[in-house]
Amino acid sequence: MKKLGAGVAVAALLVVTAGLTGCGSGSTTGAGSASAADARSAPAGTRYPVEVANCGRTLHFDEAPARVVSGWTTSTELLIELGLTDRIVGQYNTSSGTPAAKYASAEAKLPALGTGAPTREALLAARPDLIWADGSYLFDGRQLPTIAELAAQGTQVMILSGFCTDDATKATVRDVDTDLTALGMIFGIPGRARQVQADINERLRQVATKIQGRDPVPVAVVATYQGTVYTYDGVYTDIARLAGARNIYAGTLPKGKYFSELSVEDLISKNPGTLVYLLSGSETEAEARKFLTSRLPTVAAVRNNRVFFLPQSDSANLAGVEGVTKLAAALHA
Repeated sequence: MKKLGAGVAVAALLVVTAGLTGCGSGSTTGAGSASAADARSAPAGTRYPVEVANCGRTLHFDEAPARVVSGWTTSTELLIELGLTDRIVGQYNTSSGTPAAKYASAEAKLPALGTGAPTREALLAARPDLIWADGSYLFDGRQLPTIAELAAQGTQVMILSGFCTDDATKATVRDVDTDLTALGMIFGIPGRARQVQADINERLRQVATKIQGRDPVPVAVVATYQGTVYTYDGVYTDIARLAGARNIYAGTLPKGKYFSELSVEDLISKNPGTLVYLLSGSETEAEARKFLTSRLPTVAAVRNNRVFFLPQSDSANLAGVEGVTKLAAALHA
């Protein structure tokens, strides 16, 4: 997610941002129309070929992909959760976040094609049938082959559904629903996809029950990079909403931008009682607290120790759901 969102570190984010953008619900799925004579059966009962719509394109699969490259840490986690670890032949943007403990061991064993963007040579050497990318920005024919060129050689590119367009402000936590449905069809595992979906539904239902009847907590969603403060909208506003909070900067950012520089003076003036701080990369809570204490000592949230931390990568796929549960537990203890 070249920004997410999609996942949506500040450093990684600013490097990746130039191309990751959001489309809230642009992906739907549907079965292919091949005749029964030439259709193949997957173990779980899916009939091939199948076609799924993704970000305005139709992806065609004659059989379940055997070699998958993942373009985002949380996407790799979802593939592992679906039981597809043995299909993953590479991952890139590995600096986009620290894998959750549940997936860290499996993810550490997977080939890394790049901490950021992969080289053309590394990507093609992996010989993927499917690339699940964080956005379309890399496939420009220069850095990487175009999506059309890859399709011509038998490699389909699926874009993280919350980041289809140039407007990442539309990304939401529930974009994972679209991708789960698509992955279930593509790999012939709709039953497993439904199980994961049921778990997501239950986790979010528990949060909704917990916060029912409570007034949303006003929060400022912030992060820092090289001494500059940034605020965030898009999927982070949705995480806050589902967790029983209200992002005070939602809707105030430049059109089409899900993050923007924020002046210290503005933050001091608004004096929010609660901060949601997005930790970037290897940034620690102690480092973040030190910055806030030195630069924003008069802000109520800092004075009263009402600063709650989330990894910036807790924005897409299962990590977005985790972000909701973590924040709700912190805000409504």
